[in-house]
Amino acid sequence: MFRTIRERNSDLLLRRAAADMCEKIRTALASQDSVNVAVPGGRSVAKIFESMRAEAVDWTRVHFFLVDERLVPIDHPDSNFRLLMEHLVGPLAREGKMSPANAHPFILDTSVPDRGARAYEQVLKHHGARFDVVLLSAGEDCHVGALFPGHHSFADSHHGFIVMDDSPKPPPGRMTSSLSLVMSVQAAVLLVVGEEKRTAYRKFRDASIPASGCPAKLVIGMKDATLFTDLD
Repeated sequence: MFRTIRERNSDLLLRRAAADMCEKIRTALASQDSVNVAVPGGRSVAKIFESMRAEAVDWTRVHFFLVDERLVPIDHPDSNFRLLMEHLVGPLAREGKMSPANAHPFILDTSVPDRGARAYEQVLKHHGARFDVVLLSAGEDCHVGALFPGHHSFADSHHGFIVMDDSPKPPPGRMTSSLSLVMSVQAAVLLVVGEEKRTAYRKFRDASIPASGCPAKLVIGMKDATLFTDLD
């Protein structure tokens, strides 16, 4: 089931998105011992993290992975993992609600060609080899994670994590969940927030544009997906 929620008040919209994320997590936890949640970075995502902290969730059974990451150390200011730790996992851990070990960073390894992607796949494999719930945020060109329209990242057939040095959006060096890994997710929240995303939203609503031209459309085929937008 795919649905769209529109709310002009962006703060309220992000709170509603946080509540929906947590409801999807609780639903998954009702039928399995643990849940893998994949998240991106960004200012809107940070606000969602802050709202999620107030939700009633058994965080001890939730594991966090990254949808995508810049090829930087985990303590770098641009690191998506650092954002996750500062705005969600760290505060929850200080309150005794979850272990910091439940957040799994992508560790950049410049000594190997894949920069650490295969090692990250092994971590995910240890926890079930899948994502159960994913949070995605569409870019101005309709990309999600680091899956870009008309780019080899979208066409790559590898199942797992891939790296690139030619990301259309700076910085050029990025890691991303592959197309097939994202498509295997059952529950998703997609953000299309801000006036600068209006072109992306139009592409998303244009039935003539395939997912290869608007990767955000990958959520449409998922079992339980919700689009949150502040755009008409």
